[in-house]
Amino acid sequence: MGGQVRRGPAGRDPHRPRRGRPAVGAGMARVSQAGGRRPNVLVLMSDEQSWDTLGCTGNLAARTPHLDVLAEHATVFDGSYVPFPLCCPSRTSLWTGLMPRHHHVLGNWRGIAPSLADRGIAAGFSAAGYHTIYTGKWHVPGTTPARMGWRDTSAVPAVLDGRDRGRYIEDYRRYVTDHGYELVPDHIENLTPADLDSLTDPAAPHRASAEIPEEHFLETWQTEQFLAALRRAPDDRPWLAACSFNAPHFPMVVPAPYDRLIDRAAVQLPASFGAGWDSRPAEVRNSKFAQKFTDLDEPGWVEVVAHYLGLCALVDTQVGRILGHLRDAGELDNTIVVYTSDHGDMMGAHRLMEKGHLLHYEEALRVPLLVTHPDAGAARNANLVSMVDVAPTLAELAGVEWWDEHDGRSFASMVGAADAAPTRDYVTAETVLYDLEPDNAHGEHRDPATWDVRTDAINLSVRTPRYRYVFRSCDIDELFDHDHDPYEQVNLAADPSYAETRTQLHDLVTKDVTDVFPALAV
Repeated sequence: MGGQVRRGPAGRDPHRPRRGRPAVGAGMARVSQAGGRRPNVLVLMSDEQSWDTLGCTGNLAARTPHLDVLAEHATVFDGSYVPFPLCCPSRTSLWTGLMPRHHHVLGNWRGIAPSLADRGIAAGFSAAGYHTIYTGKWHVPGTTPARMGWRDTSAVPAVLDGRDRGRYIEDYRRYVTDHGYELVPDHIENLTPADLDSLTDPAAPHRASAEIPEEHFLETWQTEQFLAALRRAPDDRPWLAACSFNAPHFPMVVPAPYDRLIDRAAVQLPASFGAGWDSRPAEVRNSKFAQKFTDLDEPGWVEVVAHYLGLCALVDTQVGRILGHLRDAGELDNTIVVYTSDHGDMMGAHRLMEKGHLLHYEEALRVPLLVTHPDAGAARNANLVSMVDVAPTLAELAGVEWWDEHDGRSFASMVGAADAAPTRDYVTAETVLYDLEPDNAHGEHRDPATWDVRTDAINLSVRTPRYRYVFRSCDIDELFDHDHDPYEQVNLAADPSYAETRTQLHDLVTKDVTDVFPALAV
């Protein structure tokens, strides 16, 4: 490959999805209208939570009783993947139904395409008469919840130097200060000096017991803000409400009792932990995701994983509070409930940690997805679905006409149906580094048409029911056969017996993005 990226034909915007189509709910799916009222829609979202962190997805150390009970009444989607293993791009895909190359948020803090700043699924629900509520972490750069159709917003983070800082919520910082806790000035994670000292303690690095107690911790406070917004909702209209938590996103600063809640003896390190990252591509081996945690011995990794699962348990408690409120208010039986996360965390797989551009692996891309519907029973579904599919699915389930172009494919037919036909043969993820710099954005917009194969990097991956293939423009490819290697330990990309498979998947994933990145086709 080489040369300058070409622009699309004159008169056509090459960055709009070609297969986008309206999601029209009427007559297409079950639409609960108890008492003549359309269903409420509740989206509960954690941050950086991998698929295998719940009791209902098989984690023996997890303490997630509320989500496990929810799963007993939900469709559990075991094949749910995100299109970018990073916060901002994935969240923008959730609310727009677009792949990152089409909404332009191709990196954290990279601004959304200006034409999309006032659109999205919330605007569609609002136009259909829904009251809309957004509480918590936003991370859609270049716009705000209010601009994208969310009418009642609270606990939304501050934007510092063009970056939505996630946990840095000014109202919350005032709240904990008023309760007598000293925060490190301008620290984006709301840490106290004691927290910071604990995180950097060489005897127990990368985890800490929080100085701020559970009753004043961010997730607890945020849930109160969300419940207050639900109480403000008008009685004569259905609502679409999102509560977006920061946990279990690092740092692993965990309030009691969640810091000790997880039985360390039950924590199982990933199957790929022992092999480490020696067989990974050079860009992964040399990255912070490998190098930052070399000071952890095996018991240290167990402790970090236990703290992570403790934060997952903290989120579970908040989910229980919210569902309990709806049950007491008589609203739960007329509410579609979705629980998911924006991406996962490697959390020791291949001895890697966190998430990002380089990490096109199962642990970073596969996330929980639970969906309940008042008129659907419980089911377990293994079909592949993408984060971009959530918005059109919610529109169809609620009977909302949403006419924005999008890349998503509604999976409403799978809700309550374990044996429903798949809507996708594969899912993809795409990540970009402009000028090879991972943190070079300050909220500005950059047109993907400026991507240059000579100076920029792109990583693409495709997941089929059997394979994962990763194309790296600046490093070697990777191919994993999940039928024989579910933990992605043996790279088959150079194996002659898999040459045809590798070529087919390479052609598929590169051709999928040539509307925006035509240089990949040559």
